[in-house]
Amino acid sequence: MQHLINFSTHAFHFDQFERDWEHVRAFTNRLGLDGIELLIGDDPPSALPPGLVQGVHLPYWIRWLEIWQAGPDAAISPEERQFLAGGARDAAHMVALQQRLWRQAARLHSHYAVFHVSHVSLEESFTRCYASSAELVVRATIDLLNATAATFPDGEPPVRLWLENLWWPGLTFTSPALAEEFVQRLRFKNWGFVLDTGHLINTCPGVDDEDAAVDLVLEQVARLSPRVRERIEGLHLSLSLSGAYQRSVHGLPPGFTRLPFAERYTLARDHVAQIDQHRPFTTPRCREIVSAVRPSVITHELLVHRRDELERNFSVQYCALTGALPVGGSYATM
Repeated sequence: MQHLINFSTHAFHFDQFERDWEHVRAFTNRLGLDGIELLIGDDPPSALPPGLVQGVHLPYWIRWLEIWQAGPDAAISPEERQFLAGGARDAAHMVALQQRLWRQAARLHSHYAVFHVSHVSLEESFTRCYASSAELVVRATIDLLNATAATFPDGEPPVRLWLENLWWPGLTFTSPALAEEFVQRLRFKNWGFVLDTGHLINTCPGVDDEDAAVDLVLEQVARLSPRVRERIEGLHLSLSLSGAYQRSVHGLPPGFTRLPFAERYTLARDHVAQIDQHRPFTTPRCREIVSAVRPSVITHELLVHRRDELERNFSVQYCALTGALPVGGSYATM
């Protein structure tokens, strides 16, 4: 079983390591990690140390379904298309963009590439009044993935795709039947699931403590069909206890719809960060999740702004998971 940390080229990540990939590698080596899962953009970095990138996280198209359905006629501004859907113009362009991203992941010699199965508008992230159903998002995603895979030799992606859950319409792992649709309808073989524990916990705003969070994950995993469970190959491990915050949000911030897009995006981004906390598990019961899922890769998906904080949080979660500090780790408590 591999242990990775999530990473990106965003300043809040890369600046912690003096924008030097060798410093990133030294950090992972010292803690006994197997490497990183790297969030890529349109132009992934070059000159990466060999073996550092074990997995890739593809850019998340937050709001894409209208473009897939209506193309240029979709009621979404060019600015929103760029920031929320990769600049896609229509369905054919979406397939071409995904094809390019999959090739980039393969060129990084990544063992897998994570794809978020979800769709939400900025407004819906606050209101939870969704215009699109989970069924519609899942079925459109299947069509997008099948269409993209068909552009490659033998109809197979050049990198193994891992489909990830979120708490918005799409794959949430709260509907066993919808998760089963991927097994039934994807026409290619080179794919699996990755279960994000924090995202699954976020589906239930009534969860307020770690034991309840672990119970929720275990209950939902147990409800999945054996065919779906055996496809869960990766685990994004983090804790999110944002129930009190979620229950406190009632509708849009004042004047939200009149704000420029950039301000609306910032407010929504900060709101999502309050929901999806990316905290480390501290209870040894997180081992029960690993036992239930049996992943080949655990990505410790922790959101921090300082290198020492990342080391501390990773060490806390690793200790909860294994009963020991990681090699070279120096923080046993929060």
